Amino acid sequence: MSGAFILAWMVLLLPLVSTVLISCFTLKNDKLSARVSIGAVLAGFVMSLLIFLSAREAGESNITWISIGNFQATLGVKLDNLSALMLLIVTGVGSLIHWYSQGYMRGDRSYSRYFACLSLFTFSMLGIVLASNFMQMFIFWELVGVSSYLLIGFWYERPAAADASKKAFLTNRIGDFGFILGIIMVWAATGSLNFADLKGIFEANPEILGATAGIVGVLLFCGAVGKSAQFPLHVWLPDAMEGPTPVSALIHAATMVAAGVFMLCRIFFLLSPDALQVIAWTGGITALMAAVIALQQNDIKRILAYSTLSQLGYMVMAVGVHAPGAAMFHLTTHAFFKAMLFLGAGSVIHALHHEQDIWKMGGLKEKMPATYKTFLIGTLALCGVTSFEWFLQQRRHPGCCGRLQASWQYVSFCHWCAGGSFDNALHGAPGPRRISRQTPFRGCRSLT
Repeated sequence: MSGAFILAWMVLLLPLVSTVLISCFTLKNDKLSARVSIGAVLAGFVMSLLIFLSAREAGESNITWISIGNFQATLGVKLDNLSALMLLIVTGVGSLIHWYSQGYMRGDRSYSRYFACLSLFTFSMLGIVLASNFMQMFIFWELVGVSSYLLIGFWYERPAAADASKKAFLTNRIGDFGFILGIIMVWAATGSLNFADLKGIFEANPEILGATAGIVGVLLFCGAVGKSAQFPLHVWLPDAMEGPTPVSALIHAATMVAAGVFMLCRIFFLLSPDALQVIAWTGGITALMAAVIALQQNDIKRILAYSTLSQLGYMVMAVGVHAPGAAMFHLTTHAFFKAMLFLGAGSVIHALHHEQDIWKMGGLKEKMPATYKTFLIGTLALCGVTSFEWFLQQRRHPGCCGRLQASWQYVSFCHWCAGGSFDNALHGAPGPRRISRQTPFRGCRSLT
């Protein structure tokens, strides 16, 4: 086993070790729990960076888990350009969110439990990224669902949070049922669940699925519809805002919602033209619908949630129009600027005594200059302003939408409008309803 694979195993297992240590030994020591969790993800980021900067040896390292007759189930890590990039995204953005959580969650009576759940979530997502076969991916796919349930319902004493966590969990089970059916059909037709083996099989015999190729592709896509909140299973994502704001940043930026797009890029070689057409139209409809809904929201976190839905629609649509590279490009940039926007929103909410109505905000530029500047940068990136990442993405793939290009342009206009509402909230909303005239301002140096 080479050094890169040893590092990959360590990146995967460190958050699990953190979860066990916090749950069993440090639950009553808040500071130590936070340090263990943050240390694990920071170490994972450093090792992910080493993997990314190395030769990125393509291959996998597997251990046999179950062996029954001719059937073998393995657990392993798969390293290639795709997984190396996702490792950086998950551990990079995740480490920033872990660090931010120290200040945001300080004083919460379940502080240690929060960091244990955060580490479990990170472990689950890293398992999806490094999975070398469908079975392992599905196991970690479900672990992501469980850990998101724990985080969205973290403040379970609140009925809204408890209901939101159950809604997210049950909605994702619908998509996951289709996902597992698609996996079973792939195994029945090919006799393998390993991604490398499947790619070789499909290159040798592209018609191996026969008439069921479109059905298999759509069933596999059902998993992405649930995890990446595509229409019609998009309903859980806005309600997920009931969790702590750092959780919203983690779910909406680098982890749970990115899993569906990553999975589609991983299995792109087995998606038929009919399945890709369904994927493209689903992504386009979601992008347009969510952007329009965002314009009618008052809650700052819900606006960001619907914006995320729309951006995920872009990514899914890119996969459907044979541009998985464009999807991953935007997934990468979106992870950083959307995390920035959610953490900026958390800073505002924390300073304004958990007020989330944008029409009761305003005049915060002078009081929270650092938050204002970072929020503005994230908003400009979201709007696609020249020299920002999303603009570069549109310039790089100007025609990849084909028949859906009109929707693309309209959604961009909607994001400009949403960006205006963000700037209005932070810079100054005219009228007597500004929060600065109603609610005493509470500074928060650790967040601003």
